Amino acid sequence: MTVAALQRLLDEIDTQGGPDAARQWRLHLPDTPQQEGPDPMAQPVPQLSSVPEVPIQPTAVEPQPLPVGQLLKWGDEHDDPDVRDQAARARATLTGLRRRHAADQELAAITTEAEQLEQRLAALRAREAELAPSKTAKGKRKAADYPAAEVRAWAKEQGIACPPVGRVPKAVVEAWRKATPAPAP
Repeated sequence: MTVAALQRLLDEIDTQGGPDAARQWRLHLPDTPQQEGPDPMAQPVPQLSSVPEVPIQPTAVEPQPLPVGQLLKWGDEHDDPDVRDQAARARATLTGLRRRHAADQELAAITTEAEQLEQRLAALRAREAELAPSKTAKGKRKAADYPAAEVRAWAKEQGIACPPVGRVPKAVVEAWRKATPAPAP
């Protein structure tokens, strides 16, 4: 990076909030540096005629990815307090992610178990229905097709024995029907 490019980068950082914005990852910098002219570093290197030409291979040092634990340890032990602060925030974020991951795993297990229990309960209820005596086998009694209070009052006037509660005996109902005219439909 040239001095001019570095100066442009620092100016851009200052316009977007300065070092605090950079520490909090709030910068929006272009991926490629914008050049205002020919880059002096891109100019061909003059070759001396007495020195044989040796092709120069650029040796870009690719940073080796570190496991998270080692990276956090490096950040915790760094001299720069900003790097230590980033390591602490990263550790807190990872702790939160681990907790959320564990909770999601537990919720998934609970949901699976609940579905299995619901299926088992449905199977048990179906089997119970097969084994239980049918409630419709006894047959439901039909509602009385006569006014019970009126029949009881008539039976009392006639001196016919009739229980005060429960079903009116069939013989009493038949006698009442014969004695009273049928209502018009």
